[in-house]
Amino acid sequence: MDENTGSVPSAVSGARSREMAEQVRQRALQASEKAAAYARDEPMKSLLIAAAAGALLMGLLSLMVRSDD
Repeated sequence: MDENTGSVPSAVSGARSREMAEQVRQRALQASEKAAAYARDEPMKSLLIAAAAGALLMGLLSLMVRSDD
């Protein structure tokens, strides 16, 4: 720690940032793989979930656009 500013040196904080970014990347990759496996195992449920999510988003978008009038 820098005694003058009380901050952590940039090399240490940069290394920690890279480590955290790698952890986030690994979690995102695992989530993606799980989602793909679920879609393969349950194609009809996946399709219905996607359709419901799309309908919900369109409904929300419609409400937002309508509220501007």
